[in-house]
Amino acid sequence: MTNTELAILGLLIERPRHGYEIEQVITERGMRDWTDVGFSSIYYVLGRLEQAGLVVASAGAGHVGGPARKVYAPTSAGQIAWTDASLAVLSVPAAGNRPFLLGLAAVAGLPADRSAEAVRAYRDGLDARLAELTERHAAIGEQPWFVEALFDYGFAMIRSERAWVASFVRTLDRQSDGEVTPVQPSLKMKPFVPQLVELPARTMAVVETVGDPGVVGPRVFPALYGAVYPLKFARKKQGADFRVEAPCARWLSGPDWRSVPRDQWTAAWALPVPEDTAELAQKDPETPVKVEAWDYGMVAQVLHVGTYAEEEPTIVALHAFIEQQGLEISGPHEEEYLSRPGSKAQKTIIRYQVRPKA
Repeated sequence: MTNTELAILGLLIERPRHGYEIEQVITERGMRDWTDVGFSSIYYVLGRLEQAGLVVASAGAGHVGGPARKVYAPTSAGQIAWTDASLAVLSVPAAGNRPFLLGLAAVAGLPADRSAEAVRAYRDGLDARLAELTERHAAIGEQPWFVEALFDYGFAMIRSERAWVASFVRTLDRQSDGEVTPVQPSLKMKPFVPQLVELPARTMAVVETVGDPGVVGPRVFPALYGAVYPLKFARKKQGADFRVEAPCARWLSGPDWRSVPRDQWTAAWALPVPEDTAELAQKDPETPVKVEAWDYGMVAQVLHVGTYAEEEPTIVALHAFIEQQGLEISGPHEEEYLSRPGSKAQKTIIRYQVRPKA
């Protein structure tokens, strides 16, 4: 089935229509921005769908002073073909976004669990495309700047789309479970009270380390702040100042990272920076600072008040909360440090990305 046939059949799935009404709906919804449906092709496509047994025509009321118009409605075979074709374009990434948008237009009429399954396949396809692009980029080596720009654009588009698709899968999962109210982040966090929130992706200045935090920390923070504050001052001169937020760290030694010897702890320390940040000043060549996008989506988090050594009961309680919600951890242990080490009342947000259990 062509995209044009799928688009027109989808409008008939909504309700029976005559050709001129189909044209009106296409124009009103801006459908020509994402599918090729010319006015002159509508009746040709309707005739083709009728010949295929996917729609049936009947006489409808005529317009003032004119003859009766044919009204088209889907047959049972048309309903089945539309469902299969909609799920197909929803699940397979293709060059451009038009087939996927056709699938999105059909989501309200599809079973939520099957839609989520199809979109997960689409997400996995994006991961495969990203891996393929990465391999191709590595294979060709250094290229002129405009060729690099093409690759950078490809990486950015795939990663951005992947983040949105992952969030939409969670929306479909909630629809499947009967939950229609989106999760809203709390404005304030009460100490030791876990919460579920949706967080957007953030651009981060990042330093990666392996070692005891007490040993590596003294060189991490000067490098991070030494990279971010020059950016802040430069942006301020340009009239685009930003606030330097609290530092974060992701602990990357696996789910049992706290049982790993401290001198083997792997971490990514970070400070948020503006989304369009491309490069940063390097204060210490031995402690490089890079720019990364950190994905979030649905997270479970809790505000811990106390020393780092006293975190264990808070972490255990957060894990239990995640289990009670029917969720599982899908990302690394993350901490956001709201106060300086050694403060009388240290405050730390402990956070995990989560997803529904399979």
